[in-house]
Amino acid sequence: MDYNNIKKIRRSFSVCFGFAKAILLSSFFIFTSCSDMLTVDTGDKSYTNANDTLYSYLGILKHVQDIAERQIILNELRGDLVSPTLYVTDTLHAIANFEDPADGSCSMLDISDYYAVINNCNLYIANCDTNAVKSNIKFMLPEYYQVQTIRAWTYLQLVQLYGEVPYISEPIASLDVVKNFNYNANLVNKDNLLDRLLADGLGKVGDTFPHYGTYNNGATDIAASLSYFQPMLVLGDLYLLRGSNTADYQTAATYYWNYLINNDGANTAQYVTATKLRGMAAQLSEEDPFSYRSTNWGNYASTYTARTTNDVITSIPSSANAQFGTMLMRVADIFGYTPTSSQNNETSTNDDGEEESTSSGAISVVPTYKAQVIPSPHYKAISDAQTYVDWDAVNLEREDFLCGDARYKMATEKIVFSEEGFTSDISMRLACKAAKGRSFYYTIPIYRKTLVWLRFAEAINRAGFPQIAFAVLKDGLNDYNWPEIGQKRQVRKDILDEEGNPVLDDDGKPTFIEYTEYFTRYNQYGALHYVDSAEIADFKFDATNEILEENFGIHARGCGFGEWRFGSGTAAESPVTNITGYNDSTVFDFAPRLLVEGVDVRTASKNDIINAVENVISDELALELAFEGYRFSDLVRMANHKNASGYDGSAWLAAKIADRDVNGSTGERNQTLYNKLLTPSNWYFSKPAWSVK
Repeated sequence: MDYNNIKKIRRSFSVCFGFAKAILLSSFFIFTSCSDMLTVDTGDKSYTNANDTLYSYLGILKHVQDIAERQIILNELRGDLVSPTLYVTDTLHAIANFEDPADGSCSMLDISDYYAVINNCNLYIANCDTNAVKSNIKFMLPEYYQVQTIRAWTYLQLVQLYGEVPYISEPIASLDVVKNFNYNANLVNKDNLLDRLLADGLGKVGDTFPHYGTYNNGATDIAASLSYFQPMLVLGDLYLLRGSNTADYQTAATYYWNYLINNDGANTAQYVTATKLRGMAAQLSEEDPFSYRSTNWGNYASTYTARTTNDVITSIPSSANAQFGTMLMRVADIFGYTPTSSQNNETSTNDDGEEESTSSGAISVVPTYKAQVIPSPHYKAISDAQTYVDWDAVNLEREDFLCGDARYKMATEKIVFSEEGFTSDISMRLACKAAKGRSFYYTIPIYRKTLVWLRFAEAINRAGFPQIAFAVLKDGLNDYNWPEIGQKRQVRKDILDEEGNPVLDDDGKPTFIEYTEYFTRYNQYGALHYVDSAEIADFKFDATNEILEENFGIHARGCGFGEWRFGSGTAAESPVTNITGYNDSTVFDFAPRLLVEGVDVRTASKNDIINAVENVISDELALELAFEGYRFSDLVRMANHKNASGYDGSAWLAAKIADRDVNGSTGERNQTLYNKLLTPSNWYFSKPAWSVK
């Protein structure tokens, strides 16, 4: 989307080479007249010339458009949830197989596009008058906060893609700036990026936002608020990425929690929950278990109203055709949906008898068997490993189905092609989130509430509270589902044989195990559903907040509800937000689920439990966020946390990605890919060389 048809002028200097050239070429952008495109309602602000900051702010968003799609493509191509096909381009094949293609070898790999965002942010920050006052209000601060946040988010993406990049905070307006830049002294990575950003003002950013109305992309009006980046979420991500100690994880969790509590952050059930429809003949079965009663992801992602009415927090909009600006069609195209843009011009007569011309546009998509990437066998295996639970609220009984997670059916589409030259029909599944229902969606989601809950779970788990993290998935945190605060007690239990007799050791003495058991006030969840009262004392989490009353467990979105609640009050006659029901812990509960990870919570160390819960969160991230552009960065972040805590995170990551290409006949993983990914330096793209003459 070409925000207000902002044009860019690029000046090139032959004296610059390598990375320095890329930085310099991204730095000379002059924003000229604004016309149609994001026909933006600016509220009470008046902007009259090309030097006004609205132009450069919207110009920054234009450059964010240039990197929005590649965030999806690069993160999914290198993850474990999609596999390349025979139709993948050479460059995308090289990316997917970690062959480290050179920067600039394709449109997906151009580091200068990221620095175009950063340099325009730097120009804005250097020139914006944050002390300008109108009606006793410093009216430029909301935009200034947005620009600071966008710059931080862009550096975060760079570090996740390249591992270590130069940190430039001075506007590049001349060759001298590039020549005098101390490259080696200004490299940032996951360990020091946060400190540099805080020192440059990110820590002072407030949470007030510009008051623009809507953007017109030619097909629809999109709320401008959906393009706002949330400082608390970017700060949470930066602390979570660094993860240098427990305090980092605690701080990240607190940022996520505060955002959710202050922004109507309940995780609703109205999403993709599949269940038996009451009053209809459709019945669940192992063969075809899913009848959707709730809106699908595509409708959720394309709701253009205020953030608080849906799951989407921040998204980047696409234009409907080139006349209105940048069209974001590459994700749909690579995932197997051929997009076509159209334009419609109409002439009408106004009240004064004068003719007026209006233009609109649309993007349509058609599925093709020539998709460059398709859902991987590993993604399907994660889904198939889940048990779907149906609760019959009429007969007050439940039934379990070994049919996998409902979100697989929502996130993929089965396509059958009859093509000349083929002896039989071609049947395949496409990753369809970019074109659900064969409709094009005009936004690229960057943040949504469910993502924030899962990042909160990841952070609070690493902060030392695996039970709270698991409860986010299973129950949804609220007053009636918050894990009980319990007290520790050491327990000794004799080991018995099948006949109930003590098992003796070599000295003829009874053998036993010792473990820590936690007792709650009611003990209704079992001895292992607890939060230690001493450890939780420093946190200020108010589970009684009314915003959380209807907060649902994320796993229920794809695996159903275990029990129905009856009674009075807001939560009356609604599904209980856990998967299994209070009295049945065989499907998705803490202890049995961790046994799948090889961890017995009675005897395992706390670090083993945290590591196992992180594995469960990783699977939930795959089930909930597949094909949305987070996967590889999520895996790398978790692998780094595992490595730092004494586990082999590198082997964990390598196995997941190598398993995406499991040989269907032998069951063997891609061993070449596995061996390559055991070395963390291979996780990142190589930067162009830095040299200036």
